[in-house]
Amino acid sequence: MDWLAWWGRSLFEGQREPVVWAGRVLGAAAVHLGKPVEIEAAMALAADRTQWPTGRAVFDQIRRRGLASGESFAATESLYFRLAELVAKLAHNAAGSPPPFDYHAGWQVGPVAYRLAVEVGDPGMRDRLAAALGDWPDHPDPT
Repeated sequence: MDWLAWWGRSLFEGQREPVVWAGRVLGAAAVHLGKPVEIEAAMALAADRTQWPTGRAVFDQIRRRGLASGESFAATESLYFRLAELVAKLAHNAAGSPPPFDYHAGWQVGPVAYRLAVEVGDPGMRDRLAAALGDWPDHPDPT
């Protein structure tokens, strides 16, 4: 496991409300990248615990958008929608709905947000993501 994965795991495991936290991280990205309907759905899902059992349906909606775009997704958009997928996975798993998504999905929230900030290169976005994550690595290499 590389340093970014370790950081992501540690960051995630320190969260009391991981779904809400991941939703805040997605919301911080949305300030800069906009809110397509799939992103709105993931943010609404994270904010409403009663909707968490619909996590798989929201995940499928997000994934369909990516598949419909084929290979035309730019790196930024790919990372952004990956972050939204992680929110949906966490909500689904937290609801206890079978079958669960990968147990380590939450470990990826920090690293995906970090890579997104590096890709975009906007200091304001980086600061918003760092605040939502609650931490930011001091490592100079995003890989």
